[in-house]
Amino acid sequence: MFKFEEDKDYSMPPFFGPTTFGGDFTATANTLALSFTFNTDGKSLDKFLPKGFELLKPELTISLSQLRACNWFVGGGYNLIQVQVPARFNGKHDQLEGVFPLVIWENNTIPIIGGREQSGQPKIFADIQDLHAYDGRYFTNASIFGETFLRLEMSETKLWEKEMLEKTKAAGPISSNVFGWRYIPNVNGKGATLNEPILYPQSTTIMSGWYGKGAVEWIANEKNVYNHIIKQLADLPVYGNISATSVSGTIFMNAFKGRVLR
Repeated sequence: MFKFEEDKDYSMPPFFGPTTFGGDFTATANTLALSFTFNTDGKSLDKFLPKGFELLKPELTISLSQLRACNWFVGGGYNLIQVQVPARFNGKHDQLEGVFPLVIWENNTIPIIGGREQSGQPKIFADIQDLHAYDGRYFTNASIFGETFLRLEMSETKLWEKEMLEKTKAAGPISSNVFGWRYIPNVNGKGATLNEPILYPQSTTIMSGWYGKGAVEWIANEKNVYNHIIKQLADLPVYGNISATSVSGTIFMNAFKGRVLR
């Protein structure tokens, strides 16, 4: 008969024994990221945040990350698109500022499963193109079942000033409090077996950086299984310009140092 060992780390399916990761393991990967940020309506963003979280400013960031040479992925890689807002958690014991991801699309199921079940990250699948560079532009798109629902483009690209880059490098890893919400529905679909806020610590070292002009296009489509998400994001107003920033470096993801927020 299979028996769980309380001091071991398991993931689904658990019946073949504990995972090889755990304890002090930190996931690392080389990253190339593009982030598109704009001001929008704060009340519209507020409605996405669950109890205990407060919007810090009416700002939305959409980021593409290409992760390569992943140490938990047999040296492989994958792409993700993350939509997030700056937020503060106001709990009885924890008061922290960080970022709250509203949705994360990834093009590989392995990181989706772990990120959802353990770290409460709102991950779902999509086909995400590698970053294309052509004629001074950097662009990508995301689709599901052949239907494109998001296009991202960075243009008028310029390197960070030397002084800014050297200062950033000298500062070392930039820590980030990435929030999550672990929601496991009841078997009958009504209510939740697990419904709790999560802290998922991460940090990034930056080796190079660029900035430029950003363009974001959401494409709502009733045939898209994610249309209820896409339509609400597409309806958000864009106030002013969309700033675009790109960085390359190394990301460190500390799932086993995460915890439930109280």
